[in-house]
Amino acid sequence: MSDEPKGSKPEWDDDKSWGANMKMLFDFTIANMKRTYDEYQQASLESIKQNQSYVQKVLSDAQSHFNTQQTIATQALQNAVETANMVSKQAVRHGDLAIDRQWNVDEVAQLVAQVSTFKDAIAAAVAAAVNEALKAK
Repeated sequence: MSDEPKGSKPEWDDDKSWGANMKMLFDFTIANMKRTYDEYQQASLESIKQNQSYVQKVLSDAQSHFNTQQTIATQALQNAVETANMVSKQAVRHGDLAIDRQWNVDEVAQLVAQVSTFKDAIAAAVAAAVNEALKAK
């Protein structure tokens, strides 16, 4: 190898050039591997971001749906409680009215006296009582 004139050997054939060429080839290989890795990594990261975005949307929609259901359930419960309160108040009013009618004799007597069937019965009872009272004397 050393017998050959310097100009007859290819430039990359000497040890310095060969080492530099190998280092350059190694650097290109590493750079190419890194670039390939980065490209696959980027595709993977984009896929992950899309999946995360989809999951976030689904969770957000589910939370919104749940909140709507909770609102409706709360309104239904409030309506049921309010209806129960109104019914119980009305029942108390009916009970008060029934007791008042039962114990307020004047009002009951006046209502009974206005019905024609009872008017006739009262008149007959009064007439019978007067007849009996007159016979007893």
